[in-house]
Amino acid sequence: MFNRNFIYDFGVSQDDPKSELTALTLQENDRVLCIASAGEVPLELLVHSPESVIIDAVDIALSQLFLSRLKLRAALLLDTISAARFLGYMPAKDSERVSWIKQIDPEFSKAERNFWKKHPSILTLGPVNLGKYETYIRKFSPLGRWLLGGKKRLEGLFETTSVEEQKTYFDDVLRAGLLKNLFKVMFHPKLYKQRGISEQGLIHWQDQQLGLKFYHQFRDFCTNTPVRNNWMLQFVLFNRVLFEESLPSYLQQGDKSQFREMVKRIRFAEQSITGIIEESDSGYYNKFALSNVSDWLSDVDFTALLQLIAQKSGPNARGLIRYIHSADVTDPSLQKILGFDRESGEKLLLKDRFPFYKLIPFSIDHHAKN
Repeated sequence: MFNRNFIYDFGVSQDDPKSELTALTLQENDRVLCIASAGEVPLELLVHSPESVIIDAVDIALSQLFLSRLKLRAALLLDTISAARFLGYMPAKDSERVSWIKQIDPEFSKAERNFWKKHPSILTLGPVNLGKYETYIRKFSPLGRWLLGGKKRLEGLFETTSVEEQKTYFDDVLRAGLLKNLFKVMFHPKLYKQRGISEQGLIHWQDQQLGLKFYHQFRDFCTNTPVRNNWMLQFVLFNRVLFEESLPSYLQQGDKSQFREMVKRIRFAEQSITGIIEESDSGYYNKFALSNVSDWLSDVDFTALLQLIAQKSGPNARGLIRYIHSADVTDPSLQKILGFDRESGEKLLLKDRFPFYKLIPFSIDHHAKN
């Protein structure tokens, strides 16, 4: 059941870029540092930022950078639906993906071309479906749909016309309570640690009831925001995005010449986020989308990262921390310097389309840090 046919940890980003955009309030001449992951966050920040904003997306996993660049090139060279189908947000035939990758191939570096040639499975399932996490979750999707009442009942959720209707439909029609045991199995330590996510991402995992936690958040996932606009929900429930208008907006750039100019503002680097800040000039970066790096770093290392941000950030600095397990720091002075705003994070979470993280926005008090 659990084959190991995955290329990278994540085929899609589980961060809702709308929250990053709200927290960061991107302005002219901002310089953004973010985690590349599967690419959606840096690409969405790119298309929703002023034309003078520079975005650097970093990742220690070269495979995640190759995936991010592949998404960018697909969006640049193919029309919206073709790009979505090639990447695997929507279904496509192998032969179609062969044709599309030939259009993208001239844009590849030698290293990228060799990488993708070694992984022809992208032509069968589409790149977004080949992450370790997506491979794992996909095994449970048919059972999850059946427990909720079947495909037709789930499709009915997407016929609702308001969030209030969604909540009523979820509570009165879907059999969500039956999911509890499935979530317990999916996110059981012995199974999830081995097959669902790299162990480094679970170093702070002490709550053995993670499945129950995610189960209770599932209702928010289905009801907090309009489902027809939530491509991730559609992808999780049906292994595909249902509605073109809900696709990530980086794919929906009709003016390719304008998009090509945008692309000049984004850079991808194989580097740790701590390392790139250490190497940068003081004041260079002033906006930080940290994803959930705190879940992957020790408290000491995460504290060192935030200390660097506090010391070297530019004017009007803002950032967003996400976490599932831990965002603890060992330096209490950072609370004042970075101005952790957990209350705003709770409000922001109410509108987050993928509400499985806790959110901590911060804005740096340069007077306090000096």
